[in-house]
Amino acid sequence: MIKKNDNDPMPLFFKLQKKIKKQIEEGRWAPGESIPTERELAKTYGLSPGTVKKSLLNLVNEGYLYRVQGKGTFVAGTTLRRGSLRYYRLQKDFRDEEVILKVKLIELNKINGIPECNKNLQIKLDQNLYEIKRLFLFKNKPVIYSITYLPCKMFPDLETFEKEFSGEMTLYKLLESEYGTTTVSNKKLLSTAAVDKKIAALLDVPKGKHLLFIEMMSFTYKNKPYEYRETYCLTDEQKLVVLI
Repeated sequence: MIKKNDNDPMPLFFKLQKKIKKQIEEGRWAPGESIPTERELAKTYGLSPGTVKKSLLNLVNEGYLYRVQGKGTFVAGTTLRRGSLRYYRLQKDFRDEEVILKVKLIELNKINGIPECNKNLQIKLDQNLYEIKRLFLFKNKPVIYSITYLPCKMFPDLETFEKEFSGEMTLYKLLESEYGTTTVSNKKLLSTAAVDKKIAALLDVPKGKHLLFIEMMSFTYKNKPYEYRETYCLTDEQKLVVLI
């Protein structure tokens, strides 16, 4: 039961919200699994249907749950919540369809920690990282180059899945299916950057050309960061789609 306490001003809907969130984070329900109905939750915790509904809607907005009309409320997982999880969505204009990109793995290496990167990931400065370099191609022409950094300690033996990085499985689906790491949110910083000789050669552009530069952090439950990524995006012909 969840009861109102004169010594605790926290609203009842928020108490239920915190309780359900904790149960999700502790693995009571797996991604894609349905949680009890609003009526069942109301009965279990002695709350009104309106209070339960408000709690669940807030958790949907936070990305912990998703709803299917006529079927129920489910625990959100990386692949379930974001479809194919194509974070790089490109199209020419609003009337065109999104282009289909192919992924090519350039390198997957274990490297020493990078101070700024390790700080972003909130891990010790001497912890090793996986560095994943990939090209994204449209009609065999490179349009995006990304470098992903993941903590080795969090994803042991990631190199055994090397062949998956050039296939149809997205990085996020792989990390969820093999390591149980669900992507709850991302934060991006957008700017422009001049490319060096190496990146220019990979993207087939002149050295020093300014491209869209995206820094991204990915977070799992409890706002824990697990990925830092740098991306160079060529937008001369196709534009980057941002969904809000």
